[in-house]
Amino acid sequence: MAEYYFDIETYSKGGFPNPDTDNIISIQYQRLNSLDGKPIGNLQILKAWESNEESIIKQFFPIFKKWDFIPVGMNLTFEREFLISKFKKHIDPKITSREFYYNFPSIDIQPILVLLNGGNFKGAKLSVFTNKKEDGSRIREWYEHKEFNNIEEYIKQEAESFVEFYQKVKRNIKLLIE
Repeated sequence: MAEYYFDIETYSKGGFPNPDTDNIISIQYQRLNSLDGKPIGNLQILKAWESNEESIIKQFFPIFKKWDFIPVGMNLTFEREFLISKFKKHIDPKITSREFYYNFPSIDIQPILVLLNGGNFKGAKLSVFTNKKEDGSRIREWYEHKEFNNIEEYIKQEAESFVEFYQKVKRNIKLLIE
């Protein structure tokens, strides 16, 4: 099964992001080589600022629904909760989380970062262990000021940092079984 780097960006009106009241402003994904984690093809970015949230959700739903890939990312529970909420809102209110949690594989690097951070969740960020420059805290400001090029640059830099880290994980995971 193909592996895809997968992430979303959200716009929160304040506080911790809420899937029921806040918006998805981008969905990004890129196929990865399942042997070494290297990118295959270009990073795809669905941008709500070029259309709207409903459009990018409807564009992504057929890809997600057929689930012939393994999402690879950071804190994928967050992405799934947002997507399920938006699928319910824009596609079918009867959609349940069971359709997207059980029997569907995913690879989440968050537990690896927690282990690398001495078992602490706080501070277990991609930016601590990679060359990622921003932590996403400015996305809200950029979105409100329509600085969409800054959001796109952030997305590309985050994807690049993630993929480099994932490649290191792939190279070194074999050490655990030797």
